[in-house]
Amino acid sequence: MAADFKSHVLLRDEKGLFGIPFKRLLLAGVGAGLTYTIINLALPGWSIAVAVVTGIAIIVLTSPRGGIPLWNRIIYRLRGSLLLHTVRHPKSGMGQLVNILDLPLELVRLDGAQVFSPPGGDFEIDLREWITFAYANESDGLVFVDGPLKEVLYE
Repeated sequence: MAADFKSHVLLRDEKGLFGIPFKRLLLAGVGAGLTYTIINLALPGWSIAVAVVTGIAIIVLTSPRGGIPLWNRIIYRLRGSLLLHTVRHPKSGMGQLVNILDLPLELVRLDGAQVFSPPGGDFEIDLREWITFAYANESDGLVFVDGPLKEVLYE
């Protein structure tokens, strides 16, 4: 007896509307309702329009790409732009804003020795005696050795 498995067994199928998960729709509805209630006190004629725009904005701003919602990506982009501008022009108004927000300027300067260092300290990686096969039934494949081979493997 064979069982059919889905390709993403660990991901849960979320029900929603038009591809939007229910939790995002619920958040948009609650946000729009709260906006309607508050705006209705000050500007009753505009409250419905502002609530609808708020609900749509919440749906758009919470759309994930790569697991990060749009509002978070916008904040990261703004932060990165501030840091890059401050490195180029440290005496500008944005430079003063970065100093007030206490953002670390070390994040802009990348050190290749730190970025590409192996985790857990300094150690050498030995690539010898690793064998990879193109097909499962092959007896030989890509082999890492100390130096060039003296004999010809394929004639």
